[in-house]
Amino acid sequence: MTVKDNYIQHLRSQFPSIPLETMNNLISEQLICPHRITLPKDTLTKLQSEIKQLYALRSWSEKNLSAQFETTGLPKPANYSVCTSFDFHLVDGNKPKLIEINTNAAFLALGLTLYDFWKVQPATNFTWEKLVEMFREESKLVGQKEINLAIMDEKPSEQRLFIEFLVYQEAFKKNNIPCSIIDVHQAADLKPGTLIYNRYTDFYLKEPHSAQLKALYTEGKLHLSPTPFEYFMLGDKQRLSDWQKQSELPVPESLLKIYDLAEADKDQVWNERKKLFFKPKASFGSKQAYNGASMSRKVFDEAFAQGFVAQEYAPPPEVDVLQDGQNLRLKYDLRCYAYKDELQLVIARLYQGQTTNLKTIGGGFAIVDFV
Repeated sequence: MTVKDNYIQHLRSQFPSIPLETMNNLISEQLICPHRITLPKDTLTKLQSEIKQLYALRSWSEKNLSAQFETTGLPKPANYSVCTSFDFHLVDGNKPKLIEINTNAAFLALGLTLYDFWKVQPATNFTWEKLVEMFREESKLVGQKEINLAIMDEKPSEQRLFIEFLVYQEAFKKNNIPCSIIDVHQAADLKPGTLIYNRYTDFYLKEPHSAQLKALYTEGKLHLSPTPFEYFMLGDKQRLSDWQKQSELPVPESLLKIYDLAEADKDQVWNERKKLFFKPKASFGSKQAYNGASMSRKVFDEAFAQGFVAQEYAPPPEVDVLQDGQNLRLKYDLRCYAYKDELQLVIARLYQGQTTNLKTIGGGFAIVDFV
């Protein structure tokens, strides 16, 4: 049996209500990595420390930039953000370097199933009980008397990790928490006061098809987690530039040099481009990301006109693995899930090529041993 087959068998033992055919169709061959990453225990300590320092900068953002957020016309909510991740590369003796903060990161629930699958206790001692408690905490913060959830995305059943939506739904049912899975266009069908686990990536609800959701959210009839406010405070790549410029709090060692192309010297950035990585401010993952070393002048000029940032390039660490009798060298990053400033779970993503892609033989999501 393949790793995929064994993983599906394990998943079926935990969530038998999800049909076998559904799992087979939704879980790709390269989703689950057959290998594991092993790192020293002090790397975990470094990651925890950096996340706390980075999250402390959220208070600076709230103090200094709340008026700027108000121009979006969106409310400042009472809750925070489930399933935030701080994504790092390790350099020079396992020093974490922040690649991005993602306030609606995928794979936290599946990450727990992956540790269960390998029969490994996460070094952070994160559990299903703690995952559910995070959602209960968000429910209390938005004022729900009885927790009621929905998972929302655009065309959710067509999303690459729709299987995780089903896993969340079943995990909530085990805890007597009602949870529906809806398309963003169905927001008006929800019970007033519903807390939505928001996997939809129109972070500021700007698009025309977000209008209904925006109105319901602004009127307080529905609640979102993660919220647009939390994205503004942490996930918007403009914050990386703002945090480097501020002088009220220490700048964490993991924070890479970054240029906001809206105000940077074009010639200077062009001359430094081979040491930079370019990506849109309002993006997630590897969408429209470019390595400056292979960037054409045309694409470079377009980036300056389209709201990009240029971040110091921190090369991903690499690991040698034996796959199907062949020696492979794979790159990896660390996705560190956190609620507020508390590290919950660490998952690695192994790949070849420019960015994580879930298409590499021998690659995919992997657990991390800290020894």
